Amino acid sequence: KIVLEDERFPICSGSGHPNKHHYGDGGLIEHTCEVIQLCELNNQYLNVPIDEKKLFLAGLFHDCGKMWDYVKKGVWINTPHKNDIYHISRSSIVFRESFVKYPSFFNEEDFDEILHAILAHHGRTDYGSPVVPNTKLAWLLHLCDSISARIADCEKVDLTHYIK
Repeated sequence: KIVLEDERFPICSGSGHPNKHHYGDGGLIEHTCEVIQLCELNNQYLNVPIDEKKLFLAGLFHDCGKMWDYVKKGVWINTPHKNDIYHISRSSIVFRESFVKYPSFFNEEDFDEILHAILAHHGRTDYGSPVVPNTKLAWLLHLCDSISARIADCEKVDLTHYIK
């Protein structure tokens, strides 16, 4: 409820710059749905298996903090929150709030595993993650988030800077 019933979620941009993935009205929900679907499909295909509830919650919450990072003022722009707090930290805070509000929905172990995946979803500390993925859930979320973002970027930017 905390994410899905937030009035910003269905309209928020996934980026504050037109040359970045999922920029524009509804970009955040489009990216979130892609990530959840990619996680579910890869989980089935690879037969990992990761609990579907944990997979869904990690995908749903991983970028919800972007609702604080971007605001529409004619066009979508970055807010001071993006530099001061950043969406990964805010997503973790929102996920913690949901744990407190709905304690019967989670157990402590599941909470920690999902939180780790949210914190690690950029894959590297130099890409903004405070930790690197070290569970199957975290790796799957990171890779599916990257697939969604990089495929969307293909039409917008030169991706050669990703190749080292």
